[in-house]
Amino acid sequence: MSNPYALLKGVRIIELTTYVAAPSSGRILADWGAEIIKVEATPRGDVTRFVVPLPGMRSMTYQVHNANKKSIAVNLKTKEGQDIMHRLLGTANVLLTNTRLSALKKLGMDYDTLSAQFPSLIHAQVTGYGETGPKASEPGFDNVCYWALGGPMIAGMEKDTAPIIPPSSFGDNSAACTMAAAICAALYKQKCTGEGSKIVTSLYSQALFSMSEPIMSIQTSKLDKYPKSRKENTPLNNTYLCKDGKWIMVCCHEYDRYFPYFCRIFGLEDLIDNPEYNNFAKGNERSREIIEILEKGFASFNRDEVDKLLTENDIPHAIVANVDDLLTDQQAWDNKFLTRYKLHTGEEMIEAATPVKFGGVTDAPRNPAPFLGQQTIEVMKELGYTDEQIDHCLEEGIVIHKDGPTDMGN
Repeated sequence: MSNPYALLKGVRIIELTTYVAAPSSGRILADWGAEIIKVEATPRGDVTRFVVPLPGMRSMTYQVHNANKKSIAVNLKTKEGQDIMHRLLGTANVLLTNTRLSALKKLGMDYDTLSAQFPSLIHAQVTGYGETGPKASEPGFDNVCYWALGGPMIAGMEKDTAPIIPPSSFGDNSAACTMAAAICAALYKQKCTGEGSKIVTSLYSQALFSMSEPIMSIQTSKLDKYPKSRKENTPLNNTYLCKDGKWIMVCCHEYDRYFPYFCRIFGLEDLIDNPEYNNFAKGNERSREIIEILEKGFASFNRDEVDKLLTENDIPHAIVANVDDLLTDQQAWDNKFLTRYKLHTGEEMIEAATPVKFGGVTDAPRNPAPFLGQQTIEVMKELGYTDEQIDHCLEEGIVIHKDGPTDMGN
């Protein structure tokens, strides 16, 4: 039986990436069958091999976002290293990078330089803030580009509290999906015309696109302001605390249709035909009062009890899950949205699968993330380097090859 994930078989993508956004995009494309050769340009490799956000995480970030890839470690500050890179680019469909433009120019790997030498090459760059403007050259991470400047850090907070503490890499992975889709579009053009493309996306532009509804709503309604308070929000599109201290979210855009259901569940039948409560206009006008009425109803049930009642009445809702809830969620496991994998130590971990299924409820093939320079020799031989040339490059530190864990990357 053919592999349903081999859609990009035969496509070679060279990654010059670090951290999360661009490597995550490469991981998605690797899951879809592309050959990803990650060029690690420092002696310690991708920063996420050794910089971890919390004690005990080892290099989990590297392991997750670089699975199904190959690694070649090359010192691009040397003439020999740049020669290896250019030979490699000559075999590739795509260069994927999040290296800043100033550094790319120094390496001769900016779009203008490479497109003259490799006119069919797709040059795909993930940036923090975009190509131009006052912040274009600044370092960018999702907390600052996506969450802070992009708006969701304030838009998502409860009014009169503090900006939310964003979950790590949330914006990175969103931008990664966009870049993966853009590369596929450029590959189609490349196949049809033989021409390359310049692709640039950014964490900031991804945030603005994600904020489309709030951006539109504040222009069309003077009443819509951020941040919001759940006490002032739409009663049937809100969160409620249950008797056991757990939260549930209801999302009913058709107020008039769903209001009677809540009345029956919570013993409020006298409000069903009351024109002061049972229509959208009054629901907004008296939102605080209605929210307080519903709060008492929700507070009379444990979360699982009211979850069951809402499900039986076909009311759009969900429990407000914490991160540990995700690890045991039946819906996630039944659809293979979560998968298990093993570290080189044999320890089993859980990761979120890349978010597309091909061929039904299936798992994409998963190979471990490579050791630093694990495929350096293999790739150099394919490029035509002799054993003597490879040995020279290894001895001079121009390239690195590791076939097991070290203190410089695992």
